[in-house]
Amino acid sequence: MNLSECAETRENNLNVIRFIAAVLVIYCHSFPLTANGSDYLGRITGGQIDCGGLAVSLFFFYGGFLICKSMFRLQTAKCFFKARLTRIIPPLALVTCVLTFIVGPLFTTYSATKYFSDGNTYKYLLNSVFVLVHELPGVFSSNSYGATVNGSLWTLPVEFLCYIMCYVLYRFQMLRKKRLKWIAILAVLLYAIAHNILGGVLIGAALKPAMLFFVGICCYVYREYIPINHTYALVAGIGCIAGAWLGIFNVIIFVCFTYVLLWTAFGMKHKWSTFGTKFELSYGIYLVGFPIQQILCDLTGNQISQQWNFFVAVVISVFLGFPIAMFEKVSKKIMENV
Repeated sequence: MNLSECAETRENNLNVIRFIAAVLVIYCHSFPLTANGSDYLGRITGGQIDCGGLAVSLFFFYGGFLICKSMFRLQTAKCFFKARLTRIIPPLALVTCVLTFIVGPLFTTYSATKYFSDGNTYKYLLNSVFVLVHELPGVFSSNSYGATVNGSLWTLPVEFLCYIMCYVLYRFQMLRKKRLKWIAILAVLLYAIAHNILGGVLIGAALKPAMLFFVGICCYVYREYIPINHTYALVAGIGCIAGAWLGIFNVIIFVCFTYVLLWTAFGMKHKWSTFGTKFELSYGIYLVGFPIQQILCDLTGNQISQQWNFFVAVVISVFLGFPIAMFEKVSKKIMENV
């Protein structure tokens, strides 16, 4: 059985995997937010990857695969970007507004008059259109991690740039099998060069997710040639462990880890395909997890443990994920009629 056969049906584990990934992001953040360093995966792998990096990696890899599939289905720029922005912006704008006009006034050290007269308060709304503004005046200023309100948002501009990349490749007919292989070779060379130059900078950290997105695109284009079976998945899993032990996981991730992800989503015998069909919670959890964790730190005077920060934040984030998912559905229906 090849990937093409697996991916054409709705029988997959994508929703449950993305849900787990969103929870892993909260788990990863619970360590630095409570001044406990990095999570256990980060310590085991010597900082090669932590649970948050693992989650972001699978979000971007699956994103590349699914967005490429969507690009071939929708074809036009208008339909493609409308579908993408309708999915991302309304929940993002909702959470951003709630943080600005409700959470901010409640947790700022400023008076209400000073808070609402400060221009930086309204600059925070730029997060709704992928312009990153990390702080609100006086909010979380005494927290151990610092005053960052929602540290998870950095992935969204990178994700949108990846959408543009996918469209450009499609528009110039570079997603054809005979052409994409040359683009892939060029991408690998450029990634290697850029990683050496920018590896320690934030834009350098964004290179790996973008490259994984591109690998996802390649997997969709060449899906007919990718077999999905348990033996290959086992070998790939061993390769991931060996790569981490040898200190080359950041290379192995593009081959072995991505194959494990394909098998986990499409090749497992038992699939939780009905999970999240009514309410897809992962995006909402991802949007609210970090600020909820900061609120918990603020309310406890930075005395909350890593375990309780993680547990309570997950419970609240999942609970809030339902209204966010409902809001996304309603806004999508409205936009479809525009």
